[in-house]
Amino acid sequence: MNSNAKVRKILILAANPKETKNLNLAEEVRDIKEALQLARYRDQFLIEQEWAVRPKDIRRAILDFRPNIIHFCGHGVGTQGLCFQNNVGNLQFVTGEVLADLFNNFATQIECVLLNACYSEVQANAIVQHINYVIGMNAPINDKPAIEFTVGFYDGLAGYDPEQDKVSPVEFAFNLGCNAIGLAGLSANAIPVLKKNPNFENRIINPLVIKPRTNNIQISGRTKIFICQRLTQDWQVLADYFEIQPHELAGFKPGREPQSIWEWLEQRNRLGELESALIDIKRGDLAEELKKN
Repeated sequence: MNSNAKVRKILILAANPKETKNLNLAEEVRDIKEALQLARYRDQFLIEQEWAVRPKDIRRAILDFRPNIIHFCGHGVGTQGLCFQNNVGNLQFVTGEVLADLFNNFATQIECVLLNACYSEVQANAIVQHINYVIGMNAPINDKPAIEFTVGFYDGLAGYDPEQDKVSPVEFAFNLGCNAIGLAGLSANAIPVLKKNPNFENRIINPLVIKPRTNNIQISGRTKIFICQRLTQDWQVLADYFEIQPHELAGFKPGREPQSIWEWLEQRNRLGELESALIDIKRGDLAEELKKN
């Protein structure tokens, strides 16, 4: 898939067992969504949320959503593990080693894990043996700085410009997250720690690269009609390629889905990606027609 068309998927796992201190998890998730919605490249990110997460829910959520970024928000207690819930909502620990073993099965797609929980550096050290970037906390962190860090991190991640920003997207976002804590007048900016896989340069992985969208190209109305008329059987495959969401597809007029996808691309300044998309969905014949335009 064209890297410009790739949507980065963020899976948020939230848990606040009965025996633990109540956290403002809903506020954290709300602020993550707001940060992405306001970002320059907001269309390149998709969020899935899982609440009151049990250990087995982690596996199921990853299998179902196939995320690129996993964000845990909740409690951590060092070597005992992160605090998830059992079937009745009580505390159940999951260690970093167990999480590392799980994430290793998805290491070619998970690019970053953010553990927004106290003392989670222990788990970060285990997970980073398999995942390129892992962020943990080296001390207790209160709600306010934890949320400020999160907002700064996602502001940076979804606003990253590879032509201007000198470091990787995750490192850039991490630095802005730490700075956000200081900008809020708080003193916990040294608590988040970024771990980088020691074999990062040698690992084969689909890297987290965020690129500005390509400019729309000028295509004649005749070519548009020709291509749309021949996509009546393949429009769903094309929609899946661009990861157009169900609520957006629901607004497409029946019988005019190819035209609606074309307009969707135009609105997002992504029409320049259509040629590669047609080739990927085995419609090279239409890609050739597009070249003749």
